[in-house]
Amino acid sequence: MGAAAMLLFSSCATGSGGTSPLPSQTASAKKDSRPLLSRIFFLGQTASSAKVSASKPVPPKVTEIPAAPPAQNELFANVPDDPSIQLYIDFFQYAEHRQFKKWLERSRAFLPSIRETFREAGLPEDLAYLSLIESGFSARAYSHSGAAGLWQFMRGTGVKYGLRVNWWIDQRRDPVLATRSAALYLKDLHDEFNSWALALAAYNAGEGRVANAVARTGTKNYWKIRQTQAFSRETRNYVPKFIAAMTIAKNPEKYGFTDLSYRTPVTLRQEVLHHSVEIRRLSQAMNMSVPEFLSYNPQFIRWATPPKLKDVTVNVPASLPSDLATRLAAIPVSGVNPDVPVYRVESGDSLWSIGHRFHVSVADLVTANRLDSRRLKLHQKLVIPTRGSGSGHSSLKTLARNTRPSHNGAGGWLDHRVRPGDSLSRLAHHYRTSVRQILALNHISPRRTLHVGDHIMIPVR
Repeated sequence: MGAAAMLLFSSCATGSGGTSPLPSQTASAKKDSRPLLSRIFFLGQTASSAKVSASKPVPPKVTEIPAAPPAQNELFANVPDDPSIQLYIDFFQYAEHRQFKKWLERSRAFLPSIRETFREAGLPEDLAYLSLIESGFSARAYSHSGAAGLWQFMRGTGVKYGLRVNWWIDQRRDPVLATRSAALYLKDLHDEFNSWALALAAYNAGEGRVANAVARTGTKNYWKIRQTQAFSRETRNYVPKFIAAMTIAKNPEKYGFTDLSYRTPVTLRQEVLHHSVEIRRLSQAMNMSVPEFLSYNPQFIRWATPPKLKDVTVNVPASLPSDLATRLAAIPVSGVNPDVPVYRVESGDSLWSIGHRFHVSVADLVTANRLDSRRLKLHQKLVIPTRGSGSGHSSLKTLARNTRPSHNGAGGWLDHRVRPGDSLSRLAHHYRTSVRQILALNHISPRRTLHVGDHIMIPVR
């Protein structure tokens, strides 16, 4: 039984794009009236804890979705009494209770605006709960496969539906723009398959795989296809997992989630920037800290808005005054040099040759990079100071302010291009920093896989 429990827990996804297979049902489940997962979860409890858990009423096996309000479109006409739905309900209720509680608490901040976006797009509002199993309502969620944001868009899909993804910005993490793109994508999937169950399966597996499964089985009934091997195990269990999460989210008290501390709903509006602006200046204009600003705008992954991208939207609380647009427009253009932010030292380079190439003095290079020695190392990273209107000293201040800030205002960064064999721990050791500092500077998950060719900022003292 212990092995079975481990198999079950490891096979269920945590909301960042992982697989979510379910174990098969066994005849032995009939010998105990409790749900399967509750029996597995409490198997190793002590006698005292077992006594307490036994005193709690076991929720009935409910697999039907509460009726949607008349104003909403119907998501599922019929939900079969599939045992996998109850199994996922048990999994979220018992084994993943603490994690699912966090997801529910985060959900309240986004649900009202997501529902409104889906309603305006003519979609069932209950699709908002899809973010529960995709990202746990975390705009910063990042999967091993490279999916990002509330809706776990892959880069290609995000770009296809109008999201900008580059070294400076990742709009898959924008709670407003990504939700609009998710609505368009889900609508297209439903138009193609004329079934919300198949549309959700395609959201998980891709349109091509679902179309092939329909062609192979000769049916557009997701629940019939699910009984075959046409879907992967993850896709076979994707819709039951979604239904289970939605069922609990609609009535959390019924399933033991009675001590929730919901986040306050946030109503955002968008302002447009027409030039590159430092993040710290944006936050100052809104009278908030940088972390608070980034909580509304996790799409900005560097120290400034993209220097070569015009008309970038910024999310601001609707409660801020209407003259904010004027204040934002008055913020000076950042001093970021997008073409030569750093230089990688090659064989034969010297400070003199690099300074001559970029029209800066050796003294400026030494000061900007805090060099203790003028001897360069192969593949060393050098920040190239930008030329301002003032003296060289003023220009270096601009550089330190615009191209090398850290969140706490101290230290700076170097741009590292990921090479084969690189890992976060190896980079931290090589550059004499910590993995935690690298993660914080780049706003990335510790589970992120580094890909050769990627750029990553390394904090330096």
